[in-house]
Amino acid sequence: MDLIFLGTGGAWGLPEHQCPCATCSHLRAIGESRTRPGLWLEGAARLLIDPGPDLRAQLVRENLPRPDAVLISHEHHDHYLGLDDLLCYRRNLPPEAWRPIPAYASQAAWEQIERRFGYLLGSLLERRLATPGEPLAGGPFGPGLSCTPVKTDHGPVPKGSLGYVISDLVGARPLKVGYTGDLTRTLEPEAFGGLDLLVCQCHFLHEPAHNRANHLSLQNALPLLARWRPGRVCFVHLSCQDFLPGDEASNGMLKKYAPASPLLDPAGRAYVPPRDQASWQATVERVLADHGLDLKPLVAHDGLRLSVEPA
Repeated sequence: MDLIFLGTGGAWGLPEHQCPCATCSHLRAIGESRTRPGLWLEGAARLLIDPGPDLRAQLVRENLPRPDAVLISHEHHDHYLGLDDLLCYRRNLPPEAWRPIPAYASQAAWEQIERRFGYLLGSLLERRLATPGEPLAGGPFGPGLSCTPVKTDHGPVPKGSLGYVISDLVGARPLKVGYTGDLTRTLEPEAFGGLDLLVCQCHFLHEPAHNRANHLSLQNALPLLARWRPGRVCFVHLSCQDFLPGDEASNGMLKKYAPASPLLDPAGRAYVPPRDQASWQATVERVLADHGLDLKPLVAHDGLRLSVEPA
């Protein structure tokens, strides 16, 4: 299986427009950016996961063909608002050659998605249900490719929040890839165990005293990773929302989150929140090593391509 990270930022991307914080200012200065989250997984079939509002630019950047199926993790705008951009595939074929693209989401998510994009159903998209714990039904899923939704907790608003575990039969055994989507915790704690690769949310470094955004921090991901032990872990959905020492003018903004009890290194010092790709990668490697997690961590960036290999 081959994996392309279409977008690796949070709901407003990075740097956030007009944000004066030290993180966003630094990213502008070095010309680094992240678009809204999205994945492309290609093996036995081509799967588009979380078609967010930057989808058109992401499809053009990677020159991607029509997906065989779309998986939506939940009903927040940054995870499905690009559905209309899939019309390009239908518009550029003779009408008789077109077949709707199967699109999967939970019942609660579909209730919200249909209010905005009901006009796409039946023509561009075929509405299919993703039920936690039950393998997805219908093509392209079958004996060689399976996908099981995992129920997650992303707070009280997105009631249909899911992750996905995808199993692609390659050679003697299937390769297994997991995607957490947005979450503070999973309601099926063993579902992400035994994966060859896990794509894991990492919205903050430190767990906030009040996690209003209901996102996963690296601090709270550590016990989950210790339990799941994936062969490799890739972090996505990065934000600028940690407090950054010395950036007091911006630390007072509503979106900035003070830690309850900062994640500490073995010497008892709090880790400094990273600001860019290089510092995120260095920090993640250090944190996992300091906390005894012998994993292969990779902080994903937009456009990153990976071949999934057996653990």
